[in-house]
Amino acid sequence: MLSNILTRKQPSTLVCIQDSLEQSGLHLLRAFAQHAVDRKESHVHILCYEHPTIKMKTGLRNSSEDHVHFHDCFTDHRGWIDSQEKENIRSDVHTKGNSILSVLQTSPVTSTNDCIIIIDSLTPLIYNIGFTRCYRELHSLLVKSTNGLTVSQVICLIHEDTLPDVHVALPQLCHLATTTVKIGSHTQSSRGNPTASIIHKKQGGKILRQVEYYSIDADNRLKSEILTLVTPTVAGVNEDENQLPEDLTTFKLSLGQQEKEARSQLVLPYLRINSEKGGKVFYQPDAADDWDEEDPDDDLDI
Repeated sequence: MLSNILTRKQPSTLVCIQDSLEQSGLHLLRAFAQHAVDRKESHVHILCYEHPTIKMKTGLRNSSEDHVHFHDCFTDHRGWIDSQEKENIRSDVHTKGNSILSVLQTSPVTSTNDCIIIIDSLTPLIYNIGFTRCYRELHSLLVKSTNGLTVSQVICLIHEDTLPDVHVALPQLCHLATTTVKIGSHTQSSRGNPTASIIHKKQGGKILRQVEYYSIDADNRLKSEILTLVTPTVAGVNEDENQLPEDLTTFKLSLGQQEKEARSQLVLPYLRINSEKGGKVFYQPDAADDWDEEDPDDDLDI
């Protein structure tokens, strides 16, 4: 399913990639960016908040073409360098910063019907302008055009372990996102590759969940497979369920041969059997019994 989301066979307007210090999601984000660049059907805006633009350009092929636009939001992330007056630093620049909308509004691209926004990390942006404003700008990109740009897809990366108020902010981002990809470290079942826990919301309202492992080659091409769990087995251990765990205790659980013979010869009180063959029934009539000594069949012609 991860490959279908990358190739847009499964449409997704907002793809949120969650990573951590254990496993980075930058390579997966670069694979999404590479596919958007190779399509050449729409303008691609890459907003660099966490890394210099040269780092993103180096990892992408055909990054110098006209439909690819890099925005440096890393060097002057608060807008203080370009500001000449201290009053602007305190008021306008402090509240504005390099927000998503302000960057796109100053873009030289005037109009396009299919625009893809790629954000290398939302975490620095949230620290600069706050989570509430970042959430509103992401939502506005998905519902209306900005400066003549009609956004068809937004792909962003967010660091789960450095996000402020993660227990509040992360569920709201997952609710806004159409596809959530949580990156996990490699396991025995993933053959040394990172894992991706995917939650995808289809247009009809159906929610798809799947866990895959993926690999990305030098050309930023993605290959993913469904993760199947492998149950480890310990060599030399009898798998008989009826076997007693004798090695786990300090006392004896099983019976010896003599103890088994003595148990078989023991007769419990409720298992005693009468050795006499046959039997007799003795009946003592009671005074209240209505006893008739006549033969009830005497009138029959037998």
